[in-house]
This record gives sequence, C-alpha cells and structure tokens, in this order.
Amino acid sequence: MPPGRRGRSLAVLAGRASAAGRHGHRRGGNPGAYRAARILTTARAFRGPPRGGAYTAGVDARPSQSASGGADPASADPAWPWLAADLEEVPGIGARTAAALRRHLGVRAVRDLLEHYPYRGRYREVGPVASSQQTGVGQSVTIVGTIESWQTFDTRRSNLKLSKATLVEDGGSVVDVTFFNQRWRPRRHPPGTRVAVSGTLDEFRGRPQLKNPSLAELDGDEQPPDTRAAHPTYPATEALPTHRIAAAVNAVLDVLPPLPEHLPEELRARYGLPTLDGAVRGIHRPRDAAEAERARHRLVYDELLCLQLGLQQRRARLEAETRGLEQQPQRGGWADALLEALPFPPTNAQWLAFAELAGDLGSVKPMHRLLQGDVGSGKTLVAAWAMLTALDHGRQAALMAPTEVLAEQHLRTLDDLLAPLGVNLLVGPRVGLLTGSQSSRRRREVLAELHSGELDLVVGTHALLEPGVWFADLGVVVVDEQHRFGVEHRMRLRDKRVDEHAPDVLVMTATPIPRSLALTFYGDLDLAILDELPPGRQPIRTEVIHTASSRRKKLEAFVRERVSAGERCYVVCPLVEPSEALDGVKSATDEYRRLVEGPFADLDVGLLHGQLPTAEKDAVMDAFRAGDVQVLVATSVIEVGLDVPAATIMIIEDAHRFGLSQLHQLRGRVGRGGAQSWCVLMSEEADDNPRLRALASTRDGFELAETDLELRGEGSLFDTRQSGLPDLTIARLDTDRDVVRHARDDARLLAADDPTLERHPRLAAEVRRRYGDDALDALESG
Repeated sequence: MPPGRRGRSLAVLAGRASAAGRHGHRRGGNPGAYRAARILTTARAFRGPPRGGAYTAGVDARPSQSASGGADPASADPAWPWLAADLEEVPGIGARTAAALRRHLGVRAVRDLLEHYPYRGRYREVGPVASSQQTGVGQSVTIVGTIESWQTFDTRRSNLKLSKATLVEDGGSVVDVTFFNQRWRPRRHPPGTRVAVSGTLDEFRGRPQLKNPSLAELDGDEQPPDTRAAHPTYPATEALPTHRIAAAVNAVLDVLPPLPEHLPEELRARYGLPTLDGAVRGIHRPRDAAEAERARHRLVYDELLCLQLGLQQRRARLEAETRGLEQQPQRGGWADALLEALPFPPTNAQWLAFAELAGDLGSVKPMHRLLQGDVGSGKTLVAAWAMLTALDHGRQAALMAPTEVLAEQHLRTLDDLLAPLGVNLLVGPRVGLLTGSQSSRRRREVLAELHSGELDLVVGTHALLEPGVWFADLGVVVVDEQHRFGVEHRMRLRDKRVDEHAPDVLVMTATPIPRSLALTFYGDLDLAILDELPPGRQPIRTEVIHTASSRRKKLEAFVRERVSAGERCYVVCPLVEPSEALDGVKSATDEYRRLVEGPFADLDVGLLHGQLPTAEKDAVMDAFRAGDVQVLVATSVIEVGLDVPAATIMIIEDAHRFGLSQLHQLRGRVGRGGAQSWCVLMSEEADDNPRLRALASTRDGFELAETDLELRGEGSLFDTRQSGLPDLTIARLDTDRDVVRHARDDARLLAADDPTLERHPRLAAEVRRRYGDDALDALESG
C-alpha cells in the first residue's frame, strides 16, 4: 500500500502549473501533434431507385431518421434522389461511361462523382471554338477536326520523343498537333478519330501548330466541351481521361436540382462562404480560378466541420454510456511520493500536464487524453504519476507498448522511477510483464494475479488485448506509441472492466504531430503537450556528410576516441541484408563485417536487427547497455526502446532513405545523459536533401513535424490506412490549417449548445452521412 507520509499537495501542483502557464513556456497555439491511425470513412455506394419506389441510400437501408428522431430532412429534398442515384440513371451518361467510372475510380453514385473533385489550382484556359485561320498566333483556341495521320520522331535529346498528328479541321484547313513524350497517342486516337483540341496557337515552318494541347474525342456530330475560362483537371487514368470525367460531371449538373443548405447561416456569413449548391457547381464549373477557390474553401470547411462534429458526438456517446472513476489524486499517496523522490524538479510542461491529468482523473467523465512530447521530454514520468494515482485508489493500471523491446524498456524506466519508493518492479510481486513470448506457465501466473487483484500494474504488448486477460479493478490505461495501434486496440483495452465504469485512458506519442493533424484526427481527445527537455541535457550536434567524403576516416577516428573514453556509438543502416533492387544501399550485415574487419577491428562491435531471435536481440542490447558492446550496428529497430545514457554518437548511413520523423527518433537515442552527443547523417544527397537540412537545423520535433507536413503532405507522414483515421476527400492538412482550427472551434461550440444537433437537422443528417452511426460503430469496434 502507499506510504502514509504527506507528499506535495495538489495546491503545490496547481501552483506550479499556474506559474508555468504565466511564464508562457509553450509556443503559440501549442505546436501540434502526430498520429498514426485513421477514422473509417462512410461508404459511398448508393443504390438506384427500386422499381416504382423512391431512391434509398445503399449505405443504410433503414428508414432515415433525423437527430430529433423524425424523418431525415434530406430525404424530402428534390436533390436527394439524384444524389443517391446510380450514374446509369443520369441522362447523358451512358452505361459504358458509368461502368468505366465504377471500374477505374470506384465512382458509383451521383454523389460519388460530385465528390471526385478537380485538382486544386489546375484549371485550364480553354479558348473559343474557331479555325486556325481565324486565330492569331499566341491566342487560345479550340479546334475541331479529324485526325488524318500520325508521325513519330526521335530527337537529339534522348529523353524527348515527339508524336505529331495532322488534323483536318471541319472547315478544311490543316493544323499540326504535336505531343511531347506521349507515344501512346497514335494508338489511342488513330486516324479517322474526330477530336477537339484546345491550346495556344503557334506556327512552325509556315504551318499552324498546337503543342501539347488538351484533347477530347468526339462522337459523330458531338460538340466540343464548353469553353469557360477555367476548365477543371480531374484525377484520371489512362483509360478514363479527364475530359470524360468532366463530361459526366456536366451531365449531372445539367439535371441536378438545387442542393439544400445544411450549414447554419451564422457560420456561412462569418466566413463569407458560398451556398452548398454554389460551391458544388463552382468547383466543377467555375467562371474563373477565384470562384473555384471560394468553392473549395466551403467544401473543405464542410468536410472538416462534419468530421469534428462526428468526433464530438462519438465522445459524448461514450461518456453517456460509461462513468468515470473519479480518481482524485490523494495527498501522501504513491503519486505524491514519486514527485517527492525525484532527483530533479519536473519541467514546467510536466507540471502543466500533471494539473491537466488531475482534473481528468477526478472527473465523473472518463479521461480521454493524448500526451505528446518530443524525444526525451519525460512522458513516462507523467504516465507513471497517472498510474500511481489509480493505485492510490486501490485500483490497477496497464501500460501497453507496440513491441516487447519497448515494453521491457518501460519496465526498466518505471523501476528506476519507483525504486526510491521501495518498489523494485523487476522482482516485485505487484507489478508484472505480459508479452507474447512469455512461457505458458508465467503467462498463467500473470493472468491469475491480474484477475485476483494481486497485481497492481502490468506492462505489456498486444498480449494485453487477448480475450483471456481480465482485471479485478482497472483504473488507468496508458497506450504508448499509439500511432502503431488502431483505435480498436484502445477500445478493447478500455473494455477490460466488467461494470458500467470506464478506466481513464492516456495515449502517448513520441512522434510529434503537427497541430493541424492533432486537431483533425484527435478531435475526441484532449491534448497535453511536453515541449521542454529536462535540465542538464546538452543539445545534440547534427551534421550532414557526403557518403564519399574523405571525412569518413576522421569520423571513424573520432568514434574510436570517444568509445575509448567509455562512451558508445550507434551505426544505423536502412537494410538488414544487401538488396539487388537497391544496389549500393548500406545494409547492417555488410557494414558490420566492414567495421569488424577494418576500422573497428579492435573494438567490441555488435549487430542488431529485427530478424534476429528474441533471445539474441535481448543479449545484444544488454551487452550494449553494460558496455560489453561499444559500437552497435543496427537497423531502425532501435528507433524506440533503447535508453542508454552512455551512447553519445549516432551515425546514420544513407540517411536520405529515412523519413524526417524517423531520423528525429533515431537521433533521440543519443543525448540521454549529460555528455555532449553527436548525430552524423551520411548521404549521397548531403548537398540538396531538404529533410536532412531540416534535421541539421533544429532539434525541435514539433517544428520538424510541421516541416515534414509541408514537404510530404499528411498522407505520407504515417500509415493513413491505420484503423481510425479519416479519408479526407478535399481537405489538405498541410495547406488548410486555419480551416482546421476554425472547424474544431465551431464544432465544439455547436456540440456544447446543441449536442444532438436537434436544432440543425440538415447538418445532423450530413454529419451522420459522413461519420454517422455505422461509421462510428465501426470505429469503436475497429
């Protein structure tokens, strides 16, 4: 049981947090956060109307209900049947085009097609229909005619191939149409094909010419596409070019009744947004680029607002179904004793996090909080404090990590933190480890102790989620490196209680998440941010060196000097074994042989990668911690889970092969003690790789996360197919950050004032369509 002595009071904790807030240690707007998982999107496959009946949405065959329990207002709108209709139902879209849209783009219903948005900013200028004889050089024009012949040419430049069509205009004039590096054109548009070509008229050797124009095939006497000033370019395929998609969209817009408005007028007026009908028509048929951008802004706001409202409703539903445990931190308990025993004061950021968690833990609502912090910012201390608060109430706590290496590291870190309290976690009877590689006997023992309540705290992997794992009284759940888990996993661990109460849940990530991503994909979680490092740590010096540089020998001599002084070095390679497909890329096995047979022949060098047996990996890591291995050659398997204060040098070979976030995580394996540390990025792209330049210029993980978002976009930052992450159709979190913030703030105000959106039935219907009951049920179950 917890010691009886009085520890720091909550008043002191609150005072520290208040002081930290007054000193403004956080950067403006709380730099953002990073996630790995994704909210399931609503299926968009709709059925056409049953014979003799009304159109119904294939997503949900049940009668559509509004938030207030009545008929869905959308179902009474004239546009609703068309939105739900199969494309074959639309006049002007034939069965062949509908089948192609379904096969190549997954587009089945009218709504799907309208939500297949054009590329942002890629609206082509299409001139009026005219003959080449009526058009001056340099003018935009659309010419209609029939292809008479093709010629293909190789040029002196090996990477430039020409394909030239001779086009006989409807009026009899002849114009040359030249394409660069499009050798497939003659096969696609053989002689005799009637086409409309749009571009800027030029002249070559006395003959009119169009270079790389847009081209649309015409059937019979079909007229060319309209010639508005801004013509959209759609995501397309070779088999389904953009002009066919545009023609289908135009066929829909020609017959679609006005779309009903679902946004409250107050919100539309606040941001100067067009109506929904105006936005849908404006993005597909804009008069100019400015109208297209206004339409896009409205549709982006719609998407993000509905997502935020869906997340708010999901959270409200969870809170209505379960009660919190009201675990107010206790004076004189284990949690207080932990802070009393620290050899160093917590950072201001940690004090603020303690205060935020104290409010969550003592609430009648279950805690749902994301704790994000940079590498080495002290997240484990905050998590330990939360778990000990549960123990102070006689309950249990669980910490789940994605790998056994990381779970075992957490156990060691907790041991170091709690050893001064008289609790030795490595041998103590009330704390345990549960992983997949344990013996059956030890596993049965841990399960029995958890179920009986003998075990207070368990650290484990996915093994904690298995059906046979039950707790006597689970109070706090901590999920580390949560981007490696789906939302399903968090929910399954939360459901390990057997009563109406829910444990408090804290999810952690050491991968900084840009704020726009955090606000979007964690709209149902409160945020706590650790953006300070503990005192006494020196900045890691980061340098980029060309792979072929003569400085490699100096670097190896420097490593020898430092390890002879008792320090240790990592050498990280992208591959385990050499690969024919990636010729020249460094592998850990080759680099290990090179080092032990060459520059480090007299040093103790170890090899670590994910293909080694578990026992062998453990032995290598233990030897590195103990100093029996001085240089560890490894793959990115060391990205998390190794905490060796004596490690001061990190060499990353072929550093351009790693992502920016991964490089930052690897760099965080050094600099964990008080000594000066170095990170050396070896790369053939040393002079011009923006990721490497960014890493060398700052140690701030939040700043790097924003840079990575700008360089690659949200889809590449992490696994966007993780369960729980929404598939955004038009919003881009790297460019729409202001809209993200407005949408989240507006959603919270709307949800607080009208939780079920009863006073906004059209908006409720739209939220449910995108992120409604079926999607949220799927989200909660994974």
